Amino acid sequence: MIQKVNDENKPLYLQIKETILQQIHQKELTPGDKLLSEAQFQKRFNVSRITVRKAIDELVEEGYLTRLQGKGTFVKNRQQAQQQSLSLTQLCLEQGKKLTSDVLSLQELPVPAEFSNLFNSETVLSVQRLRKINGVPIMLENNFFPMHFTFLFEEDLTGSLYQVLNRFAVEPKYKGMNQVSISELTEEQAKLFNVQSGLSVIHHRGTVYDSKNQLVLASEELVRVDLPDLFNYYL
Repeated sequence: MIQKVNDENKPLYLQIKETILQQIHQKELTPGDKLLSEAQFQKRFNVSRITVRKAIDELVEEGYLTRLQGKGTFVKNRQQAQQQSLSLTQLCLEQGKKLTSDVLSLQELPVPAEFSNLFNSETVLSVQRLRKINGVPIMLENNFFPMHFTFLFEEDLTGSLYQVLNRFAVEPKYKGMNQVSISELTEEQAKLFNVQSGLSVIHHRGTVYDSKNQLVLASEELVRVDLPDLFNYYL
């Protein structure tokens, strides 16, 4: 049973976070266990949903919890918490596929709302690319980088972003957040893929960290899954 938080010297979200962590460390919550819903946490602790969400978001980012759309939030197996991050370039090499990328935009943008808790600035560097395998558009990719990655403006981004980052001593290492759902392509998106609008695609949001647990990038991807003979996509 989760106890009420009442430490006036500590932010409420942090108290909720520490309470959940304590339950995990004491094995009151074990891998696969489902947490209370945000509404239940809100009622239990008499706090706002924003407060609850901040606590949960941080535990998801740190690899203690995982969200499954439509099902809830679950305790994650910590042995899997630091899953190695493989780039699409690496996956294509392993599968013997030719990968090319069209850079659609490179610009400074406000931090997307879904990633607002990740960045310490109001803006990010946004790189949007259309990835093609053997000439077929397979992924629409939006990558968001911290503002100090200004070297990206001077680089060729049609190849592997990971290789570009490595040249500047930035090593993408581990996956953080990994949220997956199914979306339908809008007319504008469908034109990029050269398919009919309404096609169902994987909608993936994720984060990647370096070996020091510093955020390297946040990403949002739309991935075609109607061509299994062309390419196998792994999350």
